[in-house]
Amino acid sequence: MPDLLFVYGTLRDPDLLAAVLARPLVGAAMPAAVAPGFCAVHFPGRIYPALIRAPGAAAEGLVLADLTPFERDLLDAYEGEEYRRSLIPVMIGEELHEAFAYLPAIVVPVDAEPWTLSAWQAAHKPRVLGSERAAADALRTRLIAIRPH
Repeated sequence: MPDLLFVYGTLRDPDLLAAVLARPLVGAAMPAAVAPGFCAVHFPGRIYPALIRAPGAAAEGLVLADLTPFERDLLDAYEGEEYRRSLIPVMIGEELHEAFAYLPAIVVPVDAEPWTLSAWQAAHKPRVLGSERAAADALRTRLIAIRPH
């Protein structure tokens, strides 16, 4: 089973990722990647994205390759009921891999507005980073109570 996680949305932001995981990831632990046949669009009614199938497209992202089982559980809880973790093909450089990605649990229209990290960072990051850190801390506390790491 692959031990890779493709992130295409807000988790590509290093500050948000560090806040959620309570540690920074750098370099080889998070190489750039693309998901051929997918694109990131606005999740309906939200400020974050959904990854949807889009023939001919390629969604930009990062592959997280250095996650502990506890961190994977934490990310599952952080992404919540709106997403399901699914295997998708990703390209890291010239190599094709399988990686998990969080895909929307609802049908997202194919004509949904494209989503970009830079637009989210400019419009929303300063306002939501603190609340996301607090939410991740609360999730981490609950998970530790259920499953110490």
